[in-house]
Amino acid sequence: MDGRKKYNTRQRSLVLNCFTSQPQRSMTAQEVCSELNQQGEAVGRTTAYRTIAKLLEEGLLFRVNEASPVSAARYQFRGKNPRNISVRCSNCGLVAALTCEAVGAFEKHLSQDHGFTLLGEECILPGLCSGCRKKDQ
Repeated sequence: MDGRKKYNTRQRSLVLNCFTSQPQRSMTAQEVCSELNQQGEAVGRTTAYRTIAKLLEEGLLFRVNEASPVSAARYQFRGKNPRNISVRCSNCGLVAALTCEAVGAFEKHLSQDHGFTLLGEECILPGLCSGCRKKDQ
């Protein structure tokens, strides 16, 4: 962080709460605005984009890289979890951090045996969540 003071504005709290209340969901800035507007909270797109940029800078959100470069940028709550490996449902878009011991062991193996460190923002494995698998059956 560059030493600028963090202001806890009402809009910042609303945008952050939109992400923290749904930590498994990735959203575009437009989806955040729409959701807040549905709740009766008027937050403009410019404010949402600026707030998301600050939350990214602070490490509270991360950008979910989409397979398509023309897709709108999607963001998700990071919290204190570095989330080096996540999974994304190719059907509904759910993104979930993998935090089990096996993932930690795999990351350690990559680092020690291969000198390689994963970048959390880019390490997303596609698949189907349990909810979408049930719908398909």
